[in-house]
Amino acid sequence: MPISICRNVMALLAASLTALLLLAAPASAQSRVDCGNGYNCPAGHACLLGGQCGRLVDAVPGSVRTSTGTWCDPGFREGTVRRGTCVPGSYSECASGMICPSGAQCSAEGQCTGGPAATGPMCGDARCAEGRICSSRGSCMNTAYFQDCGNGTICSKASACKFPKGCALVAPERIRQQANRH
Repeated sequence: MPISICRNVMALLAASLTALLLLAAPASAQSRVDCGNGYNCPAGHACLLGGQCGRLVDAVPGSVRTSTGTWCDPGFREGTVRRGTCVPGSYSECASGMICPSGAQCSAEGQCTGGPAATGPMCGDARCAEGRICSSRGSCMNTAYFQDCGNGTICSKASACKFPKGCALVAPERIRQQANRH
């Protein structure tokens, strides 16, 4: 009798393991990122504006690793005042941490002075410097380094605009978001 019980237990254990593996495989193969808009992206992807998905990456080609292990996008360098932060390559840094565009200098108060004439569009209470635009956030923006996602989010040129807000480093290839199944 003990041998038949042992066989039955072994058969039950084998059947349970098989069922568990069959149930687990589809769940892991179908893991998705819910975009919150009725659509989803594959695991390891970010939900982007425009109904797109982009595969997440640690850094884009041409990025520079900082002393803290993070990455600066192409065209940026690590800040010398605040280590681990990224500064557009042509900008200078003030001791206060403020960054100034090319042609501007740091004042004793840590603000930017001089630089290009403010002949651009009005943005809030100020006029933007020539070549800058007023962003959806209501601040002047240098389009050589940044892009306006149109939802209050400003991303570097190397990043993609996430849905509904935020920035993500993704590979250049895009796929369409898929409708959630209920």
